[in-house]
Amino acid sequence: MGNASFVVQDVAKLETRIPFDLITAFDAIHDPADPAGVLRRVRAALAPGGTFLMLDVCASSELADNVGLPMAPYLYTMSTMHCMSVSLAAGGPGLGTAWGHQVATRMLREAGFDDVQLFERIDPANSLYVARCSR
Repeated sequence: MGNASFVVQDVAKLETRIPFDLITAFDAIHDPADPAGVLRRVRAALAPGGTFLMLDVCASSELADNVGLPMAPYLYTMSTMHCMSVSLAAGGPGLGTAWGHQVATRMLREAGFDDVQLFERIDPANSLYVARCSR
């Protein structure tokens, strides 16, 4: 394919001279020390009309809403043992795997995405966010 290229970068330091039409993130945005900054940099790196696809754990931002989820014990264990620890150690907010749809959607909008679609449970554990900016 002559019209596609793949770039691997540290999204916490994302800079580009040529904007991207598509940026993807898989189960990662809740981990960094500055997830809001990461989302702003992703937004800034997109071409007008570009798309950000974010796959992340299907959970609510409200603890009580996750009690009946079969994956809840695993989600909170992973959060404690990895996700929150990585973020908190670097001075971040420690969102964890169960940062949830409410917080994720709000953060995407705050980062400048004016069209955010949520597709819940595209598989047993994950949801897909499709975020676009009209810019």
